[in-house]
Amino acid sequence: MEIKHHGISLKVTDSSSHHVPTSNLGIKAAGPKAAQILDDHRRDILKKFPKIGTHATNAKQRKEMMKNNTRMKNYVQAKNKETLDKVAKHLHEHLNSVPKDKLVDHIRNVIHAHKTPMQKEGHNHIRHTTYASKGEFKHHSMDPSQHHEHIFNDAHNIEVHHSGSSIHFRYKGKTFARHALKFSTGSDPMSSIKGSGQTSGD
Repeated sequence: MEIKHHGISLKVTDSSSHHVPTSNLGIKAAGPKAAQILDDHRRDILKKFPKIGTHATNAKQRKEMMKNNTRMKNYVQAKNKETLDKVAKHLHEHLNSVPKDKLVDHIRNVIHAHKTPMQKEGHNHIRHTTYASKGEFKHHSMDPSQHHEHIFNDAHNIEVHHSGSSIHFRYKGKTFARHALKFSTGSDPMSSIKGSGQTSGD
């Protein structure tokens, strides 16, 4: 007798949407130029404020230094925005240049739309999200590996758009997923870049 297991991933959010972001997409998911752009960003900050490199040996000391230096804080905040926009712009260009199957692979990784190890063994998996809408708790269930399969199978109708520090993926004119870029922390001038993926629609 064949036994089939059913795995359930439970998510709870304070948001009024059942679309829970996936998090901690590293710099490698931000495009082939992202690491170099981040290196240049850090180099520019160190050139402007060399004491960050000579008088601070860890993140805690860098944060304290920036907290007490308004000029540094304002410069880093502006530089962070500029850098995120630049990374997103280059990622947008990259994704528009790759074959559609590579674009689909990227989107799958961003929104975790791939089979779990359990599913690869023939079992089932669903993501169950509890969220609040109009003062009431509501529930939504889906199989992330199958939910957007009709879109991925029609990849020539997927478009990539860039807005600020985010990449939007549209299918027949409607956004169904987003890749948002941000610094891990705004209080450390040498912070790394990470990203999050989020779905839209049903």
